[in-house]
Amino acid sequence: MGIHLLAMEAALALLGASGGIRTDRLSREDLKTWKKVVAIVVAEGPDGKSLHPTLRALWDAVDTSGHAVYVVMRDPDSPASCIAGRFAITRVDPEGRAHEGILVLNLRAIDKASTGPAASRAGGFIPFEGLGRKERYAEVLGHELAHAVWSLADAERARLAQRLQGGLEEQVQILRAARARGLAADFQEHVGELDRLSQSLEEPAAAAERVIWKELRAGQLAASRAAPATPAPGP
Repeated sequence: MGIHLLAMEAALALLGASGGIRTDRLSREDLKTWKKVVAIVVAEGPDGKSLHPTLRALWDAVDTSGHAVYVVMRDPDSPASCIAGRFAITRVDPEGRAHEGILVLNLRAIDKASTGPAASRAGGFIPFEGLGRKERYAEVLGHELAHAVWSLADAERARLAQRLQGGLEEQVQILRAARARGLAADFQEHVGELDRLSQSLEEPAAAAERVIWKELRAGQLAASRAAPATPAPGP
């Protein structure tokens, strides 16, 4: 385990030099949290196999892509946002080789997220259920990495993702103004189409998140079974 942690430290030290998952914008305190999340990503069992293979595969795909993805733990565009995380394209390389993006982990929102029945998604999946704090962060990271993998695959996808992330927000604002003036019908269909496209992009990330949650939960249960029993107090 010590060797893996040393390798992780070395990798983190190099992240600011080129593309990949970059931590340039994290504070010293945020970086401490980030390292604990990365330790979950790279965790392996006694057999040397990844404990969270889906999460690790998404991480490797982004980190070796040549594109720069900056991790932040406070949303610069929406400081009071209740959204647990988001990925956004911030610069499109016309040649498709070196796009830039931002991956937000909104720790405050993740910590406050409910795991009650009301949080259940289709099929009964409840995000974060049974997970510890750092595992919650890892689940959101996996969801956003899935978005990153799709968006960074080629220049056209990156342009589409960038247009969508800006276009939907802009059109919603226009629709609100139109409703106030009684003109909503003229814009409703267009906004609906944007929303449907957004949902089609969200589905693969949501599916990946569900698999990652299962892996994280299984890893927690395995760790608890492997932990030595607490000795009974003496007489």
